[in-house]
Amino acid sequence: MAKNFNGSGKTLTMTAPAGGVTSGIPVVIGALTLVPLDSADEGEEFVGHTYGEWKEVPCASGLLAGARVSMLDGEMVAAGAADSTGPIGALTTDASDGFATVFIVQGLASVASGA
Repeated sequence: MAKNFNGSGKTLTMTAPAGGVTSGIPVVIGALTLVPLDSADEGEEFVGHTYGEWKEVPCASGLLAGARVSMLDGEMVAAGAADSTGPIGALTTDASDGFATVFIVQGLASVASGA
């Protein structure tokens, strides 16, 4: 039996990047997208979920369910938007009143960046 299993990967403990992280707001660290369970300042450890459907995430207006999205200044924007990171996943609801529901998908950021 393998003795090097470290965990399921559902959650990961990471170090918060510059600017820190905010609970419930997706963050991209390299090729990983995480949704922090708690807020953390830069350099502090935090636990983040690596996948799932997340509701009430800040979102630019006009985006529709099924759209691939990236992150820019704590808000979901259309994938590939200038200066954004990601993409992080796809919307499962239309943007409404500045929020939407997103399904987080790993691996999109590395594909988009060519990593």
